[in-house]
Amino acid sequence: MIVEFGWFLDRAPWAYTRPGLNRVRVGRKGFVSLLQTRLGLTRPDTQNAERVSQYLRRLEHLDSPGAWFHRSLAADPWSTAYELLSARDDAVANGWDGTLPEPEPGTHDGGPSPLLRTLAAAERAGEGVPGGALAPSLADDIVELIAELESTPLPLGIDELVLSHPEDTFPAVWRRIIGALRDRGIRVSEAPAPHRLPELTVLQAETEWEAAEHAARWLAAGTNERTAVVCSDPTAVLDQYLTLHCQPRLGVGERSAWRAQDQLIPLFFELVWEPANVHLLAEFLTLPDSPVRRGAAKHLLRALAEEPGVRGVAWSSAIAAIGADDSLGPDLAATLDRTFRARLLSEADRPSGAQLVEATAWLTSALTARAAVVPRLQATAAQLGRVLALLAPLPHVSRRDLRRIIASVVTEGAEPLVGAEAAPWLRLNHLAELGEDVDDALWWGFQSASTPAVRRWDAHDAAALAQVGVELPTPQQLTALAVRETLAAAGRCRRLVVVQIAQRNGERVEANPLLEALVAGQPASTGAGTGAAEAGSGMAERIASVTRSPSDLVIAGAGAHDGVWRLAGREARLTRAAALRPVAPRAELEVGPNAALAPERLSFSQLEVLLGCSLRWALERKGRLTVPDAADIPEGSRMIGTFAHRVIERLHEVLHASNRAVPTGGEVDAAIEELLPEFASELLLPGQKARRLTVVAAVAEAARTFFATLQRGGVALQAVEKEFEKDLRLVTDDGVLSIPVVGSADAVGIDEEGRTVVVDLKWSSTGRYLREKVQKGTALQLALYQWALNGGDAPPDHPTAYYLLKQHDFASAHAHFGPSVPRVWAPEELWRRAVHAAEHVVADVLAGHVTATKPFADVFAAVSAQASQSSAPTGAEGGSAPVPAGPTTVEERETAEGRLYVEPGCRFCRFGALCGLKGDYS
Repeated sequence: MIVEFGWFLDRAPWAYTRPGLNRVRVGRKGFVSLLQTRLGLTRPDTQNAERVSQYLRRLEHLDSPGAWFHRSLAADPWSTAYELLSARDDAVANGWDGTLPEPEPGTHDGGPSPLLRTLAAAERAGEGVPGGALAPSLADDIVELIAELESTPLPLGIDELVLSHPEDTFPAVWRRIIGALRDRGIRVSEAPAPHRLPELTVLQAETEWEAAEHAARWLAAGTNERTAVVCSDPTAVLDQYLTLHCQPRLGVGERSAWRAQDQLIPLFFELVWEPANVHLLAEFLTLPDSPVRRGAAKHLLRALAEEPGVRGVAWSSAIAAIGADDSLGPDLAATLDRTFRARLLSEADRPSGAQLVEATAWLTSALTARAAVVPRLQATAAQLGRVLALLAPLPHVSRRDLRRIIASVVTEGAEPLVGAEAAPWLRLNHLAELGEDVDDALWWGFQSASTPAVRRWDAHDAAALAQVGVELPTPQQLTALAVRETLAAAGRCRRLVVVQIAQRNGERVEANPLLEALVAGQPASTGAGTGAAEAGSGMAERIASVTRSPSDLVIAGAGAHDGVWRLAGREARLTRAAALRPVAPRAELEVGPNAALAPERLSFSQLEVLLGCSLRWALERKGRLTVPDAADIPEGSRMIGTFAHRVIERLHEVLHASNRAVPTGGEVDAAIEELLPEFASELLLPGQKARRLTVVAAVAEAARTFFATLQRGGVALQAVEKEFEKDLRLVTDDGVLSIPVVGSADAVGIDEEGRTVVVDLKWSSTGRYLREKVQKGTALQLALYQWALNGGDAPPDHPTAYYLLKQHDFASAHAHFGPSVPRVWAPEELWRRAVHAAEHVVADVLAGHVTATKPFADVFAAVSAQASQSSAPTGAEGGSAPVPAGPTTVEERETAEGRLYVEPGCRFCRFGALCGLKGDYS
């Protein structure tokens, strides 16, 4: 057997153009595995996370208040063990056996550093620590191999060892292995270094998409029988362009820990702690492979959307609904309630690993059952088993320790969107893996290509290890070897195309310093600076001389629309495609007359949407387009507003029972403390203390001000969230349409004159918009509540107000709530215009005509402005005569025709991409 061995060949293909029997190409791991097999030293693989756990037990055995690593171990045990184990493995991989040099007497040498003394103590402590035996790794295998090669006469079956780079460039411990093989009669030779220089071309594109277009065209323009494609970046974008050119896909996926099945374990372990994180719970429930059955997940998601917490009425109702569902059952309901609410762990109690294992019992059984029918979950189930095995013996586990352990087990994976396809070219991960001559090579993701990370040892530690025969390779030596091997591989190409991009995802991409080494090997252009002072500019000029941008690749042809595209010895004829300019979606749509488009019932919010934008209303109410339940969980201002509503509602219940008007400070605090976990559990999460204190103080002050102001204004609060239902009669061409209007008013009371008082509670960053509504007399919500709570076809002019919770202030045209705001329209006029607008919109909708108001308003304003300019007469002296006034905006037109104009509310609409307000028209 002939073995070709190189430092960077672990992922290299065994052969490409010269396949043959009994010839292999291996790197460090492959070579160790081959020798272990021949010597009978193979062993089961041990995950690094298990070795970290074993080493942690050794450190805990050595720990004392005076230990060098004591404070680090106390702060972050897992990371401390991980770092020290990495240092230990690096030293052992270079031949260290645990011994240290003795300080020389009569010198100032203090002996080995605390790091080396700790590593040596941990090596000696292994035998006396229960469960502290350290599973071997590649580092231990290297030491074992040296001993076996120097003592065991077993034949290896290797005739020749071909080194891909000079023997003296290998680290010392590997030179020792090579020497032992030579002593056993194996011929050791060095592969001849290539001497030709490649024709280097740097394709400099602005984005990955632009680079992919030209890289795919270059591959499609050749036969690729002697071509290598180096993929140092994911190829999802490049694969799309290869498919367009009928070329096979490369199928290199991006390494990520955010795969759906990889999130089951970390997400679940975040949910076993209190307080509950409702957003992570929603993510867990909506994962494609979630062990929670879909029907149960829907009940829980609706509860979270109603009350973002797990201790409220909505959650209890969802659990009851799951138990009452014959397809789900009470056992599942009890399990879910116990797992996500009743038995949450508190970090302050310092739970043990056994408690965490117990909290995971349901997930373990559910995931095991799912893995039996879903093969892709088998690896996830195995990972969960390893996590639990690492947790079980731990006396105390913090959230940070748990996250570290999970991150060690559930590592990043590379799963392409589509798999690789059979291709004529040779695919590599790094150019240094190229071991045979090729005609062309394309290096995709050149800027991401990197050399293996090397531990940086302190000079004193390196010198101490050198005294016991351990020679550590320096980062400079290994980096120089990586550069040398890359340049040697480049010499095996006739033409090398390096792909560079300027930005990715809006961020600039750093250059790879390896480019200078590749360019330095190119023939110098005439006039390039060669002096020391001109070195920088000379290299820049040489890089520029081999760089091509996409705009340089097309040469105009004889025809007006034809050209030839050329890059690195390949060319393709291009035909200019017809320009397809995207156009904005139509603002007015005709869907055909349909009586089924009539509103079945309306709330205020639905009426506001209908008057503001009939397209949005039709999509929501008739098209049944909704956002996912997980995306509808309240957060931010919406969550705080709901929480403040519930606090005032709870305080009203307390006051009503005791026949009082204003709560005490203790009652306000008690209501907030009770309702916070139910409606704003997000504020109880770690890192939210400052925000929680701010919100709690604001809500408490808002509640006190609300009740005190009502008392001063002579308003007796009668009900909170008072429900109503009343028919709205609309006159259309087909007759009178009666539509039930339903909803609930936030706060309803009675003043000293016996009039109905309505207050709507609002939480917003600014109250300017609501104050403007009151001032203009367009507060439709307040008018609708008065209409619904009183008899007659028009609302009475009874006291109404918006209460601005965040600002602790009222906006009202009545003096009951402080200074009144003068208004333009009275409630009766506002309601008349609103009903007229509703009749107009409903008639349009029934006729099959729906409108996206904002795009339509923009077009209307632009056309009106253009018409005004074109129709303006010019005086004799060049002046403009007055133009007759007319509606220039949709709002002016609606107002002039006696209808209420309602802002379309595009900021809160989720269909902006359908009407062209969001994204682009393509």
